[in-house]
Amino acid sequence: MNIIIRFIILSTVFASDLDSDISFRYGVLGRLASQEEAITVLQDSSLIYSDDYIRINVGYQKETHFYVIYKGSQGEYMLLYPEERKAVANIVDLPDTIYTTVLHWSKLTDPTGYETFFILNSNFELENLLALLKRYDQVNAKGKIKLAKKIQYELDDLNPETKQDLASIVSHLDKPVVGGVSFRGDADGLKDISLTHSCAGKFDLAFKKIVLNHQ
Repeated sequence: MNIIIRFIILSTVFASDLDSDISFRYGVLGRLASQEEAITVLQDSSLIYSDDYIRINVGYQKETHFYVIYKGSQGEYMLLYPEERKAVANIVDLPDTIYTTVLHWSKLTDPTGYETFFILNSNFELENLLALLKRYDQVNAKGKIKLAKKIQYELDDLNPETKQDLASIVSHLDKPVVGGVSFRGDADGLKDISLTHSCAGKFDLAFKKIVLNHQ
C-alpha cells in the first residue's frame, strides 16, 4: 500500500457518547474507480479493488491513548498511529480533543486479500502491544512470523467481541461530521475530512475492527 501524504487541517465538534466511559469518532473513506472516484463511506466487509484509494480520519479525547494498527493482505502488521514522524500540521489540537488523519489517501496495490484496520481508544497505554509492534519492525522475516502471532493474540485479547460482555458499540452518525475547510465533496456532503461513525466503549477501552475485502 502506497501512502500519499497531504496537508490537512481538521476542525469540527466532538461529543462523548452517553452510557460509555470512552468513545471516539472515525471515518473510513474511499475513492473508488468504479464510482468515478467520488468519496464514499467504507465499512466492515466493504468490497474494494486495486487502484482504489482509502483514507482514515479520527477524533478522540486528548487525555486518552489512541492506536490504529494495519494488518495487510499478506499478514504483515504496521502501526499507523501514533507515528512519531507525523507532521504537526496534520493534527488539530483543541482544548479536550485531537482530530487527525491517520491514513492519508492511499492507493491499494496487489496482492489482493483482506485489509484489516484495528482502531483502539484506551484510557491506559497499551504497553505490551506497542512493544510487540516495535520489535516487529526490527526483526527478520522469520521473526516477524513469530511476532505476528503474538500481536494477533494481544489484539484478540483486547477485542470485546471475543468476550461475553461486549464493551464496544458502533453507531453511524446521522450526518457526516465535517470541518470548516473547503474540500471536494459529493452530494451527500462527504469530504476528505469527514467523520462518519462513532465507537463507544466501556471498561476503559473502545475497539473497532474493520476488514476490507480487497479484490
